[in-house]
Amino acid sequence: MFMASNQFKVVKGCEETFETAWRETSVRLREAAGLIGFQFHRGKECGPHVLYFSVTMWETEERFIDWRRAELYGPPSGDTVPRCASRLEEFDATVSRSNPQ
Repeated sequence: MFMASNQFKVVKGCEETFETAWRETSVRLREAAGLIGFQFHRGKECGPHVLYFSVTMWETEERFIDWRRAELYGPPSGDTVPRCASRLEEFDATVSRSNPQ
């Protein structure tokens, strides 16, 4: 399994626009080949920003790279995503466990 995480610093006042863009992106993300799952979290305010964090889990790193190159990646066309800074991190899973429901 391969994981990619991204931290976003969104300018205060732009949270609703950012969350709407992410919701629309998450619909397209579900169509991506090799996607195992994803999470999107809103964090605390940090100075002039609100923090967000996303994690996507993939069958392989190659599937992640394919998705990044495909049309499914990126904000919805025509929409304006608010100014934000982001930092992408990539990981290979070493230990993984899911709790039964």
